Amino acid sequence: MEQRTKFKTTQDWHNFINSNQPITGQQLQDFRFACYKDIEAIRKRPLLVYSTKFLNGEQGIPNVIDLDDIDGFTDLVSSINDGKEVDILLHSPGGRPDATERIVSILRNKFDKIHFLIPHSAYSAATMLALSGNSIVLHPSATLGPIDPQINGTPARSIKRGFERVKEIIKTEGPEALPAYIPLIEKYSLDLLELCDDSEKLSKELVTNWLRQYMFCDQKDCEQLIDDAVTFFSNYDKHLLHARPLLFQKLQQFKLTIELANGELQDLLWEAHILINNFFNATAFVKLYENLYGISWGKQHLQMTIPSQLMPVQKPQV
Repeated sequence: MEQRTKFKTTQDWHNFINSNQPITGQQLQDFRFACYKDIEAIRKRPLLVYSTKFLNGEQGIPNVIDLDDIDGFTDLVSSINDGKEVDILLHSPGGRPDATERIVSILRNKFDKIHFLIPHSAYSAATMLALSGNSIVLHPSATLGPIDPQINGTPARSIKRGFERVKEIIKTEGPEALPAYIPLIEKYSLDLLELCDDSEKLSKELVTNWLRQYMFCDQKDCEQLIDDAVTFFSNYDKHLLHARPLLFQKLQQFKLTIELANGELQDLLWEAHILINNFFNATAFVKLYENLYGISWGKQHLQMTIPSQLMPVQKPQV
């Protein structure tokens, strides 16, 4: 039997690219599917893949968890005929908690046990999604992240803290200090404060319920463990950054069902990341839904380039 081409390192991929062999879209898919097949052989259950391209500051690109993902997860789930247990390979910067709640419902209507495999990163709402599983397997390089919500890209806790600071300053220095903070008050309305509060409550409520129903379902007297874990994941004052990596070493203390991949599975998770990431780099795709049961599609984002002759001429400033 002919050995398949394997990519254990990013260097392996670059060496393959630099070998001047022509690469087709079908070949890229074949590489990924061969990797998925090996993961399924080890894990003894179907593998579903939900992966998005990580971006560097670009706005308006559909790479986050949103309601459009309902279609993708419905396809993935519907394609599995047998079995009540499934693995989900997850790579995402996060997105909307309400969409995440819909996705969890879709998955749980089909499967009794769900296990998340994280090859690289699952932040924010993607961390929430992972915490809805019965177990999580992290590649040694992988990370989860805080679940504190963001409002238009700004952490909700940061917005609340700004208002709290203004209140304290006015209380200390008197009403004459108010004019200096009028721009802040005008930028963030009072109804936004309510939205911040509600968003924080929703994230905590969802993760608390999911941990109780699934990861801690067989443990007695687990409420304190759940509360400690949810408090940790949602504590912006502790993490200070919404994208703060919460690595395995930080998570061990909370008795979550999380382990590090080792041996062949470790290599395969990293290979899956290499293949998916370089598929994104080679195409206009920013989101991918795949499995070995007839599903392989995603979302594209085509950036418009304005020809230089159509760019306005900048007049010099005097």
